[in-house]
Amino acid sequence: MSRMLLVLSLGFGLGAILCAIQYVLIRAERFPRNPFIGLPGYSRKSDEVWVRAHEAARPWIGRAGVFAAIASVIAGVGLAVGSGMETTWDGLSVSSAASGAVAAGLYLFGANGAADEATRRMTGRRRTSRKRKR
Repeated sequence: MSRMLLVLSLGFGLGAILCAIQYVLIRAERFPRNPFIGLPGYSRKSDEVWVRAHEAARPWIGRAGVFAAIASVIAGVGLAVGSGMETTWDGLSVSSAASGAVAAGLYLFGANGAADEATRRMTGRRRTSRKRKR
């Protein structure tokens, strides 16, 4: 059994589970503000910012979860067929790592970018509404 495939399968499987939990809780509007799971940096701001940021990032979190699950399955198939016994860098290991890198990129850049944009728009709306009240 290849240790690398085992680590890839378990690691990306855990990532897929965490993304699925986040996605379902955000969609059900039951994702509480916390500093441990979710997009970093938004837990220190208001509840409204937390909710808006995560709602904007929800599609990206779902996509990242799907790619992480695919990466986990590819590594699991590699384990099942005995791939990676002679060499660590076989086709299934590389495919799993590449799919996992896409998942990480979707979460880091896609979700954070969408959350930043949503909070930036929200802050901009507040400024214009304050100007109108004066």
